[in-house]
Amino acid sequence: MRELIKESIIDLKKTDGFIYVTADGKKIDLHEAAARGIAVTPVNPKDEVIKKLEAAGLHLTDSKFLNDLNDLIAELSGKAASKSSGKRRSFSDAEKSKIIEEWKKVEAAGKKTKAAFAREIGVGYQTFINWLRG
Repeated sequence: MRELIKESIIDLKKTDGFIYVTADGKKIDLHEAAARGIAVTPVNPKDEVIKKLEAAGLHLTDSKFLNDLNDLIAELSGKAASKSSGKRRSFSDAEKSKIIEEWKKVEAAGKKTKAAFAREIGVGYQTFINWLRG
């Protein structure tokens, strides 16, 4: 699956515009086809990539499938799915203290940056810095 995704990315990056396909389905350069008098059909490379991915079971044009896939990734990575209502979350002083205590442990272990820790707990970097100064 990983190889298919990598190939798809390469296919999309290496073409600018359409690719041209002969009657027997082989890709050919437009200038070469014209020089040799071969009839070609223009094909959008995105359509070809989508067909390959769908054949492998990745329906990336289906928004429900994408939502489910994003939810799965969020669950596997331990991050809550981003279904934010746009409201700010308030933290009590006790919660802030607990978070700062946790940061001190993480910092002592040297495992994460402040920015990564703030992202992980769902707090803006500057807010987290202000708590530390607090």
